[in-house]
Amino acid sequence: GTASLADTGWSYPSKATSASAMRRDVRRSLEALHVHPDVVQDLLVAASEAFNNAVEHAQQPSRPEVRVRLQVGAGTARLTVRDFGTWRDRRSAMDRGRGATLMNAFGDVRLMSTASGTTVTIERRLADDQG
Repeated sequence: GTASLADTGWSYPSKATSASAMRRDVRRSLEALHVHPDVVQDLLVAASEAFNNAVEHAQQPSRPEVRVRLQVGAGTARLTVRDFGTWRDRRSAMDRGRGATLMNAFGDVRLMSTASGTTVTIERRLADDQG
């Protein structure tokens, strides 16, 4: 397998105010790995969007927390944002805002929703191949 540079996880209270702590932690981890500032910025924007969605849309969460995991390796950074609530009406929620579009502009985004929660995975190449 490919060696992973980092695999770090955090858990935050499911509140909008937790987003700044999440951004600080993710930024610190990415900068410690000397990830390009543009990539850091893209990941932070996408992560914030996913985090805010998790806080806003998770209904009756079994755990009032949002878990964030950062995995860096093999030229890719993967950020996973997971909540523990069921989404009322996920499709309209994702279509309603520019959230999903915004996240996809900054990486490859996958959304997986189950009865126990929703997981958003954002993947971003660490290096741009142009030039």
